[in-house]
Amino acid sequence: MSFEILNDIKEELKELRLLYKELVEKLLPVEEPFEEEREAIEEKDEIADEKELMETLGKTNVQH
Repeated sequence: MSFEILNDIKEELKELRLLYKELVEKLLPVEEPFEEEREAIEEKDEIADEKELMETLGKTNVQH
């Protein structure tokens, strides 16, 4: 393939990516998170052990 053909393919791929991106944005609009959600996203995660997890889910007969 010649360099010109490869450049044409590259440009067409760029256009297709842009069209696909626009389509996805219309189908799945991006929403800004609420302040509480933003804080949850930014804060450091806590790691719960299995017992705590099962208690939270309502499983009280957890053996450790």
